[in-house]
Amino acid sequence: MDAEVDVVVVGGGTSGLQAALTLGRIRFDVAVVDGASPSNAPADAIGGLLGAHDLAPLDFLAKGRAQLAELPSVRLIEGDATRVHPGGVTLADGSVVSGRAALLATGADYRLPDVPGLAALWGTSVIHCPFCHGWESRDKRIGLLSAGDEHVGHLLPMLSRLSADVEVFESVAELHAEDGALREVVLPDGRRVERDVLFVAAPPAPRDASFTELSLERSGPDLVTVDAFGRTSAPGVYAAGDLVAAPPAVAQALATGQRAAVGVTRDLLGA
Repeated sequence: MDAEVDVVVVGGGTSGLQAALTLGRIRFDVAVVDGASPSNAPADAIGGLLGAHDLAPLDFLAKGRAQLAELPSVRLIEGDATRVHPGGVTLADGSVVSGRAALLATGADYRLPDVPGLAALWGTSVIHCPFCHGWESRDKRIGLLSAGDEHVGHLLPMLSRLSADVEVFESVAELHAEDGALREVVLPDGRRVERDVLFVAAPPAPRDASFTELSLERSGPDLVTVDAFGRTSAPGVYAAGDLVAAPPAVAQALATGQRAAVGVTRDLLGA
């Protein structure tokens, strides 16, 4: 069913819901188009987020949706946005949601190392961010997969503060798990090393297939360029979350969602 609103938010993750909350509280008509596939869903908790460190990402988003349900001018539309174009968003079922502004909050997917057994442990025993999950790894047997990535080296001093047992691996053949948790790192020469957690590089890849025709200005190959209020290079289009901030973090998603919502408000009201 087609709809017309003030603002279409594309993506119902942390940044998208924060933007919708802020806009809804100003009584804008807001539609959030959400495909329900947050990239941090596998994580047990949102480590390091003030006041919500013990919440799983999906529980955190559920609380956010419940909060939005209190705002009569905000609606959630389940479905994937296939095309973002000037003046609206087309969904996979062919329906169109038109808006005076579009706010992109589609997030990103992590590029995981191609190691057998790794994907099943992603977000629990295999992690990438010491700020998000380092504290929970304290005093454990930590592994660090460098895989020739020079950017991984900066993690070592931080991990060494968290544990006295840190081992760096240039390459890994496979991971062995037990009861859903990492137990051994198997090296190419067959050696087995007991580890409780493995840090890896997993650079985010933006979920941008729906808005490629907008030809937005980029900051490097991945991030969308925005100004201080989340405005992109396309008039009436704003962006937030993992599309504009690296490395990915819930705290940054909240901040950029709020920032973009303020930008939308200023522009729509001429403030």
